[in-house]
Amino acid sequence: MKTKVIRQKDLSAECWLVQFSGTDYCNFCEYKDTKDCGGKNILKTGKNENGKVIGKNGLGEVTC
Repeated sequence: MKTKVIRQKDLSAECWLVQFSGTDYCNFCEYKDTKDCGGKNILKTGKNENGKVIGKNGLGEVTC
């Protein structure tokens, strides 16, 4: 099991699962390519509304 530390101030209101897990999460998401997708802008820009880079691994650092 791995633990990831994510600062709350780095999170935006967009899809938290993408912000936690990274953009690869979208491959399994039931909302992908629908109007209910909350991560569209993250996928387009690679960043959340706070300007934090999301990428494949999401926000935060694995600590253990």
